[in-house]
Amino acid sequence: MRSIISISLSLLIVLNSITVAVADVLPGLSSITESNIRDAAIAFVNTTTSPGLEGTVLNVDNNERQSDQWRSSLGFNAEFTLNDYTFNGYWGLKVFGGRLEDKLRFIDDNGQNVQINLTRDVVASSGSLGLSFPINQHFKLRPFLSLIASDLQSKTVFNDQYVIDNDLPSNTFRSRAQMWSGIISLDAVYSRWYGDYQINLLGQYSSIYTQSFSEESAVLDTEAWNDTLVAKFKLTGPTSLSSAGKPWRWNTYANYTNFLSHNKKSLGYQSLLEAGGGMDWQVNIKPLNWFGWEYIGFKAGLIFGDNVRGYSIGLTTR
Repeated sequence: MRSIISISLSLLIVLNSITVAVADVLPGLSSITESNIRDAAIAFVNTTTSPGLEGTVLNVDNNERQSDQWRSSLGFNAEFTLNDYTFNGYWGLKVFGGRLEDKLRFIDDNGQNVQINLTRDVVASSGSLGLSFPINQHFKLRPFLSLIASDLQSKTVFNDQYVIDNDLPSNTFRSRAQMWSGIISLDAVYSRWYGDYQINLLGQYSSIYTQSFSEESAVLDTEAWNDTLVAKFKLTGPTSLSSAGKPWRWNTYANYTNFLSHNKKSLGYQSLLEAGGGMDWQVNIKPLNWFGWEYIGFKAGLIFGDNVRGYSIGLTTR
């Protein structure tokens, strides 16, 4: 049985709230195309909700962009027994919420300095259903489908980047979009014990179709296919600690995520590497066929990528 609960934060950088009307107000933004806006909106949703991407806090800070965001999520994934079959079923539910504050600086077509302040709020939920095929005692393949519904609200404020008086007039635009994403994922899972030590490996490929709807911005009435790749490594070992007669185990891990088809300009980054460690409490309980816990624990890690740094702190179960 497998489940995942992740309470965490993450930064996801996009330009999804900029519309064609904005470009009319500030012609200097003509370098931002409708395609850029669409790609950025879809990239925001995908990096928030893609399978395999767990909670993070990220920061981008360079001459053109300063961004910070919190994101939290709560989810559960589990395998369940299918009687009279050699394979198991797999299901999951998850909800997300977060806010982004992003400052972008441009030099417009007239050579003037322009600053764009973006604020976004996102709420999303997902459900997953699939199968788990044991190839041998250590290796399994797990194909599954996910359906995600997202509500995205954004506010964009334009003014001279040297204006510091918030009471001065500025150009403010608000937008809202609803997005539906269908995801086809394949997990390759390997787990093996070496004495008191356990190695867990996961490789995951996801193909994502996203449909976006917006009554306020024709640019965001769009659709696209994208794909992501995730690789995870985890090593656990014994400790002398126990609670309620059940042992604690230390762990160290490394996760790599690559948003293969996303334009790097949409996010400020395309891939992330996370490394850290934590502790797991081996509960090993199975109250119902559709629910079961091997461990409950916590983790902390650092995240690295092109032009981005961050960290991850969260609760985990399996």
